[in-house]
Amino acid sequence: MPTPTKPTTRSATASRARSAKRGADEVVRPPLQSRSEKSLEKMVAACRALAEERGNLDDISLNETVARAGTSIGAFYGRFKDKEAFLGYVLEVALREAEDVMQRSIDEEPVWQTGPAQAIVERIIGSYVSQFRLNRGLFRGFLRHYSARDARDNPMRDANRRIYGLVVPSLAAQLGDRPKDTAEFEVRAALQFMVGTLANILLNDPGPLHLDDDALALHLDRMMVRYLGLPEAVAPVASATPRRSKR
Repeated sequence: MPTPTKPTTRSATASRARSAKRGADEVVRPPLQSRSEKSLEKMVAACRALAEERGNLDDISLNETVARAGTSIGAFYGRFKDKEAFLGYVLEVALREAEDVMQRSIDEEPVWQTGPAQAIVERIIGSYVSQFRLNRGLFRGFLRHYSARDARDNPMRDANRRIYGLVVPSLAAQLGDRPKDTAEFEVRAALQFMVGTLANILLNDPGPLHLDDDALALHLDRMMVRYLGLPEAVAPVASATPRRSKR
């Protein structure tokens, strides 16, 4: 896990929020050729790797990024206005990937249409836990910056709402014992509890559960299932005991 780092200044936070808010269309110039596209992919991959190592976006330098990517500062400024625009684009790439993973699951797995509700809950939690683990450094860095910002300046929250739009109808449709409006509200509330728990673990790691614990998904599943009033599967005691996964 990345080590604690120095806090970010308010001016840097505001600048990063504004850059990410503008979105990918304004922060990156379109590639002129396939070679340029490959350079962009390498820079994004290098930045994401550094974010996982450092956990603090301010500790990622442009020189280090282009060196790891095997590109150049000239190539960087041929695509991005500045570091803030680049980091905002990298975040957008990660968020789009998370949305695509969820959309593919919905498109390819019949459980989203047929149920049961417990199976849909399992899919949702599995996707969220895997994305938080995969992008822990990047998400932690941006969560630190956006925690003090206006909700309108938070692309992570916007992406999360889009994912809600994908999963809420399917899960709410399985809650036939309550009115539709109530079912949708309760599903959104359950998702809020789950995402808030993951964000707190990522930012503060208070315990007893940690991001790499094998039992994390099980306990999040129990939380959502119990809140939604669904029948709960009986799990072996051993599987509920926190144990660290190998990264």
